[in-house]
Amino acid sequence: LSDTIVSHGAMVADSVIKHSIVGLRARVGAGANIEDTMIMGADFYEDDEQRAVLEAQGKVPIGIGAGTTLKNVIVDKNGRIGKNCTIINKDNVQEAAMEDQGYYIRDGIVVVLRNATIPDGTVI
Repeated sequence: LSDTIVSHGAMVADSVIKHSIVGLRARVGAGANIEDTMIMGADFYEDDEQRAVLEAQGKVPIGIGAGTTLKNVIVDKNGRIGKNCTIINKDNVQEAAMEDQGYYIRDGIVVVLRNATIPDGTVI
């Protein structure tokens, strides 16, 4: 962690987090690389058993998945970002309305919507 605020109840595995805020009850999986990002957190916890059931069903648990990279992102409450995602605005888009896919881009910042799910391996 470098220049980062981590809120109460957040669970951060072996990850690199710089210039960011990790909100209340947020979960960050192992190997995540997060920079200049605000993760709002979650309204409730999903315990390990609930998370295992979701993953077995091919669903994404609340939080940031293992091996995911986020840069210049805002993740609203209860956001579900899968494993090995790359959300860095790779095409340098300034404005985009992709609400049907769970996010939008304003002034080059990717905003993951409240309760949205970004599937494993997504690149934005």
